[in-house]
Amino acid sequence: MIKYQEYFISNSEGKSNCVVRSFCKMFNKEYEEVFNELVILSKELDCNSFNDIEVFEEYLKRHSFLPIDYGKNLKIKKLKLEDTKYIIFCYDKKDWYHMVPVINNIVYDKTDKCLDLYVISVYMIQQ
Repeated sequence: MIKYQEYFISNSEGKSNCVVRSFCKMFNKEYEEVFNELVILSKELDCNSFNDIEVFEEYLKRHSFLPIDYGKNLKIKKLKLEDTKYIIFCYDKKDWYHMVPVINNIVYDKTDKCLDLYVISVYMIQQ
């Protein structure tokens, strides 16, 4: 069963982005380091933003995370995951998209409202 633990990290100006925040937690890196890596990758891939799906999927791939099947139309709290590392791309079924890290069935995010978001993609560490 998935549990929640509060986690928040921001840049030196107090700004925070869920993609950067998720990768900081997952890869134990500082905010500015992940942000800069994503900006460089977005330029390399000729994308408009580091938030583009193509960019964060390539970043995950380079860190040995690949998409897995998880079922359809599930909320995060209903996922049945193994005790390992995941990144979940999710949304509210409207226009708000979000990303959270999951380590050993604990979701790390700034609020537990993420548990009620619908899963778009699940990426799992390949060992």
